[in-house]
Amino acid sequence: MQAFKNTFRAATAALALIMAAPVSAQEYPSRPVRLICPYAAGGLTDILARTVAQELSRRLGQPVIVENRAGGGGIAGTDFAAKAAPDGYTLTLAGQGLASVNTSLYPHLPYDTLRDFKPLSQIAKFSLVLVGHPRRAPESVSDLIHLARKNPDALSYGSAGNASTAHLAMEMFKEHNGLSLLHVPFKGESAALMELVAGRIDSMFATVGGSLALIRSGKLRAIAIPDDARNPLLADVPTMREAGIEDFNVFGWFVVLAPANVPERVADRLGKEFMAIGSDPGFRKAMLERGMQAVGSSAAEAAQMIEKETGRWAALVKKTGIALD
Repeated sequence: MQAFKNTFRAATAALALIMAAPVSAQEYPSRPVRLICPYAAGGLTDILARTVAQELSRRLGQPVIVENRAGGGGIAGTDFAAKAAPDGYTLTLAGQGLASVNTSLYPHLPYDTLRDFKPLSQIAKFSLVLVGHPRRAPESVSDLIHLARKNPDALSYGSAGNASTAHLAMEMFKEHNGLSLLHVPFKGESAALMELVAGRIDSMFATVGGSLALIRSGKLRAIAIPDDARNPLLADVPTMREAGIEDFNVFGWFVVLAPANVPERVADRLGKEFMAIGSDPGFRKAMLERGMQAVGSSAAEAAQMIEKETGRWAALVKKTGIALD
């Protein structure tokens, strides 16, 4: 009799779990979600995080709270997110530096993007633009290549610092075209742009958002966009391909990640929401106003991009010896 009772209780408990499963699946999210921004408030990543959080909250029906965890160049916040519970209630926003480039720059990086995270979506991208002084050479891509080959290391270029997107982009441009240019790193893009305006460096790759006002005011010359298509904010500026340079495409990007082993049903729900956000007219307009472009890729596309970009930058870092300050 006791054995029967035990068997009956076990069967009842198992049935309860089975019946509860669909309810549980429908319950996500049942409480606020936090979106880790691995940088301090006020910067481009933080602005994007808050815009994404607002859109996601509207779709999930729960608050999505941005939590800034700055430190270690974004590594501390990213590592924190990697070690969070894989339940869909902690997400993080990461750019290509944190998600791809750091793998080659830090021998003891505490996280591995594709091992420790589940990519949910490439949510946005931003174009770079090759800029120069409006009254000095180079005036075009072909002009830059000609001058650099004629006088190796005579031309200088600026960047936001060693291993920044601007630095990596120009090093790849050098390798792609067999050039030798002098790198002058600064502490941030704004400082480099001011030196270019003053004529103390010759060119640089800048973000469209960071350089747009200077281009429109005539203080900088926009030379070319290293992307598949022209940027809508600089519609009269040719792409590198249009300028005669094939197979040179470099842009900045942001992905939304969840800790690895997040339940598939949760990842699928979030992935669908991010794809919807990427195509939302209001979100697209907000991104364009900040010099970015909305994407909203699938999870598979985001994972493929991270893997491809990680290999791409690893090869460049190894070949050129790029290192952090």
